[in-house]
Amino acid sequence: MNFDGVRKVGQNYIDAYNELGFETRWIPQDEVNRAGHLFLEQNGTSGKRMLLIGHLDTVFEEDSPFQTFEMLDESTATGPGVNDMKGGNVMILYALKALKEAGAIPDAQIIVALIGDEERAGSPVSKSRKDLVEAAKRSDVALGFETATGFNHATIARRASFSWMLEVTGRQAHSSGIFSERTGAGSVYETARILNRFYEELIEEYLTYNVGVIIGGTQVDYDAENIRGTVSGKTNIVPQTTIAHGGIRFLTQEQGERAFQK
Repeated sequence: MNFDGVRKVGQNYIDAYNELGFETRWIPQDEVNRAGHLFLEQNGTSGKRMLLIGHLDTVFEEDSPFQTFEMLDESTATGPGVNDMKGGNVMILYALKALKEAGAIPDAQIIVALIGDEERAGSPVSKSRKDLVEAAKRSDVALGFETATGFNHATIARRASFSWMLEVTGRQAHSSGIFSERTGAGSVYETARILNRFYEELIEEYLTYNVGVIIGGTQVDYDAENIRGTVSGKTNIVPQTTIAHGGIRFLTQEQGERAFQK
């Protein structure tokens, strides 16, 4: 959650859309502990009212080792957030620039919504998504430009996404007693057993579940907000605490409820 980085990226788009004649509006999101959103709008009276959606944030923190933009060849680049989703943001901008330069941009209401907290929405979402919902109500057509099924296809449905966290505690003891009735298997083995049951028993079409982080030992300090932590332990000590943090995606509410019940 690099708030300054999100704001800097937003400023780049403000300058570009000002040149296109769009009204620009930065919407601070301090109330939900997020950087903010950028909304850009062209007023118009004909045709369909369009809402074009992207986002400014990425999954890479400011201190992530992956912070370098590099051109691999004349048409391919790599860098943090290039695919998710600066590429889509640039597609929106340059499609509009091309239409304007060709004198073909429609006299229609066009709202470009660049969200600042797509990767992890501010809470409550009734506040962090308020402006996007209001823009949608004023629009006839909404298009999201984040990559989904590839080129030449439009995705008309996307799965819901939720995070989950499993915390397992066990009896800390000398490893000579592991698997005994008194000591048990320890938190790491028990976590592995539970996750393996996820793998074997939750298989279902359109349902996916991922373990993004797992951390275990005798002393665990985990920051769930930033998905990072520190751990210490010894090879001859049965670990006391293990935390697994992941995500689950499902197509319908019923499918999600069924997975959570299992």
